[in-house]
Amino acid sequence: MDSQNQTFSIDFITRISKKDKSLASIYARITIDGAIKEISLHQSIPKEKWDHKGEVVNGKTPEARAINEHIEKVRFRLRETYLKLQGDDKILTAESVKDAYLGRNSNKKGHTLCELIKYHDKINRGELAGGTMKNYVTTEEYIKLFLKHQFDREDIFLSELDFQFITDFEYYIRNNPIKKWDPCQGNGLAKHLERVKKMVKWSKKLKWIKENPFEDYTITKKKAKRKKLTVAELYKIQTQKFTNPTLAFVQDLFIFSCYTGLAHADVLKFSGNDIELDSDGNPWITTYRQKSEELSPIPLLETAISLINKYKNDPRSIQKGTIFPPKSNQDVNRNLKIIGEVCGIKKEINFHLARHTFATAVTLKNGVPIETVSKMLGHKKLSTTMIYAEVDEEKIEEDMTDIEVRLNKRMEKISKQPSLV
Repeated sequence: MDSQNQTFSIDFITRISKKDKSLASIYARITIDGAIKEISLHQSIPKEKWDHKGEVVNGKTPEARAINEHIEKVRFRLRETYLKLQGDDKILTAESVKDAYLGRNSNKKGHTLCELIKYHDKINRGELAGGTMKNYVTTEEYIKLFLKHQFDREDIFLSELDFQFITDFEYYIRNNPIKKWDPCQGNGLAKHLERVKKMVKWSKKLKWIKENPFEDYTITKKKAKRKKLTVAELYKIQTQKFTNPTLAFVQDLFIFSCYTGLAHADVLKFSGNDIELDSDGNPWITTYRQKSEELSPIPLLETAISLINKYKNDPRSIQKGTIFPPKSNQDVNRNLKIIGEVCGIKKEINFHLARHTFATAVTLKNGVPIETVSKMLGHKKLSTTMIYAEVDEEKIEEDMTDIEVRLNKRMEKISKQPSLV
């Protein structure tokens, strides 16, 4: 943490006593970068005696002079505490100054959890996808709420983390969702725990901690079933006519993704520079995925080529330097819901469904090897692509079609064979 750019102040305030409204209690207020912590001086005075501007007790009585001297001693000691923490290159927060002044956690050293989160954000901002960083922000929010709820603190040293911490953290998220109407359970909860484990594991690599306290903590995730369109559903969406220009444009974006496997972010940044011709003159997409930064070499099918030609000269595309005009993911998904309803498709349609459809209905189910599909999708691991290769109800139906007819034919053939007896 760069202490040179910090804002630091010490102020003295009073609060009206709850027991006697004529009295006021004196507090020292520590403020660092807008965060506030207060320390009681255990001194009460008649409320009218306090000078708010001078932060002293009015009057020249021995009692007033003694309290004012005490205030200056506390001010000096707090400033001395701050400078010592700064000189020792320790974490500087309003809470750490208060704890050091009061002699708390004197044996705790090193970095804190919130410091780790800030550093993780600094290093990965711009490297990880926007959606991924947004998820980390939500995890950070849960951590801060948990710290306040469990410890009445704003931060905690990494050296204080233990197995019970993450156990209690899981329980807290499950029972205290940020959105009261939307409980955080199952894989959503598991994702928050995974992010915390990942950051703490990283802190060990940074040598911020000696041992990973969460190393043996097991996170249970349910195996998600990937939704995708059948060929019949893809045909319905592709051939549906829309007079509304917004619906027609979103339809085209979705179809383009179904035939290329590109995610929403990759479709919108897709430009002419991402198209290359092979030795036979066939166009290929050669782009790096925004999420994984993996190269995705994808041969362009005729349907995708026709959509490129349709939009590449659009003034909005030319201004942006891309093939397609801009359209937010939220707006696209809102319109896809309407498209799905118009086409009579009961499953929920969102843009990522197009990527799943490319992996299954367009490629795997038409004999494209899974290694090839994995490369086109820009997956780092083949195991990620294997999710799409699972047997589903449609595949079972295809495999079992006319099974009884074929079985009867074989039995009939056997019955006509001459008996060996």
